[in-house]
Amino acid sequence: MNKRKISLFQKTYKATGSMAAAARAAEVAPDEARRLRAQVLADPAFLADQGEADDLGRAVDALESEAVRRALTGVEVPVFHQGRECGNTVKHSDQLLMFLLRTLKPSRYAVGRDAAPAGPGRVVELEIDLSAGEDPEQGGQPG
Repeated sequence: MNKRKISLFQKTYKATGSMAAAARAAEVAPDEARRLRAQVLADPAFLADQGEADDLGRAVDALESEAVRRALTGVEVPVFHQGRECGNTVKHSDQLLMFLLRTLKPSRYAVGRDAAPAGPGRVVELEIDLSAGEDPEQGGQPG
């Protein structure tokens, strides 16, 4: 792999926090992308540079906010009838909602070995802005 691809992967990953986006930008296979991500995360300069760490933090915050919005508010998708668009409907992400519930309240929603109550070896802390799922036109209630 050439230095340009490695640099492109690292810059895209640091900016977006998305391994998939970085892999597409650098045109690398998933296995290679995982190896490169491990290199980025192991690089002391990556965490030492507060500006880049802030960028990654903002990217993660944006991804979390979008996940909450898609789970609670949904996204508008077109509806077709006989090959013509005839309207729109809202599609919510049940998978994202279950992921959030399993992470935030594992004692109730987790399955299998993850269902064990959080103990000293299992600490889960998420800082999620749930206001992303609020619709300002409906008085802050989810759409």
